[in-house]
Amino acid sequence: MKRYLEAEKNELVFSGSNYFELLEKLIHESREVLHFQTYIFETDETGLRIISALIEAAKRKVKVFLMVDAYGSFPFSKSVQHDLEQAGVSFRLFSPLFSSENIFFGRRLHHKIIVADKKKALTGGINIANKYNTSADAPAWLDYGVLTTGSACEYLHLLCEQFYFKQKNHALSMWENKTLSPTVSDGISLIRFRRNDWLKRKNEIHKSYIEALLNAEKSISIVASYFLPGQGFRKLLRQAAERGVRIQIILAGKSDIPTLRWAENYLFDFFLEHNIALYEWQNSVMHGKAMIVDDYWATVGSYNLNLLSHYISVELNTDIIDPVFITKFNRHLSGILSEHCTRVELISELQSKSVFTRLKKYLAYLFYRRMMNILMSGRKYKKRKRNYHG
Repeated sequence: MKRYLEAEKNELVFSGSNYFELLEKLIHESREVLHFQTYIFETDETGLRIISALIEAAKRKVKVFLMVDAYGSFPFSKSVQHDLEQAGVSFRLFSPLFSSENIFFGRRLHHKIIVADKKKALTGGINIANKYNTSADAPAWLDYGVLTTGSACEYLHLLCEQFYFKQKNHALSMWENKTLSPTVSDGISLIRFRRNDWLKRKNEIHKSYIEALLNAEKSISIVASYFLPGQGFRKLLRQAAERGVRIQIILAGKSDIPTLRWAENYLFDFFLEHNIALYEWQNSVMHGKAMIVDDYWATVGSYNLNLLSHYISVELNTDIIDPVFITKFNRHLSGILSEHCTRVELISELQSKSVFTRLKKYLAYLFYRRMMNILMSGRKYKKRKRNYHG
């Protein structure tokens, strides 16, 4: 989406019971058509609750379309798939092993979109599984979403149709060309859905991040799981810090991929030496992906700040200009920073580094960079990257 459109309402959503209660409510209130696309859909307790809601919607004659990524949701229960299809839910896997989609190795459906009746939508980074939900055993993984209400949600409906039915981009382009931009005024809630799908030459989310970093004047707050930004992104962060922008980044103190956390830690010296504040979330696994700039603009979605999201996966973020939304998000981040995060200090970081620790982190960083080069082979990655960075 190139332009911002007015939303009736944008609501910040948190992983745990907040998200799943809103999701069930969205499904139960749907009347005509519901599109649901996600990366991970586990058929555990949480997943089966959502499956039940989808089946009930189909029995109400709602047209329900569910698409999950074949790799992220592997193995999706055959009996659950049968129950869905018997109830009238249209179901398919994105990019199964033996399919025309899978010729583009590594390209996964990583976006998370639920849109009901073209009027309400949930976007963000939250998958369907117990670990994203509130439970007595463990706190939910930290993640965020956006509940959007308004006619702009029709864009997401068309996008989901395009992916589910393997359509061309014509319907989306026609819709956006006929949709007028809103008149900007104080207090108006504006949204812009942004996509990254390098194969389809969509690089919108990355551009949103770059524009925000270039235009930042006062503050940048980043929530980042799997945080391995490229050299160009790190340079823009350094330049922003040098011109006096206050930057804070909330990272994973606990990760579901320990080796990736080692690779992230390899970059800590760079950030700390340039007065970029680093914090580690301690309560659970970090899975959030968001940024706030100058208390004016925010983005929340599925896009990780690493080369996998930039060049491989299918991603979606919601860019937001909404003072109420951003005030609430800032208040939330201030709360978790003071109560549930530890700050990474440069002196303690340097003192803790034995030769073995340095080597371990460097090798982990090198491994992930080399792996990305292999995944991107044959896609003219280096040529496009040179063109972008000029």
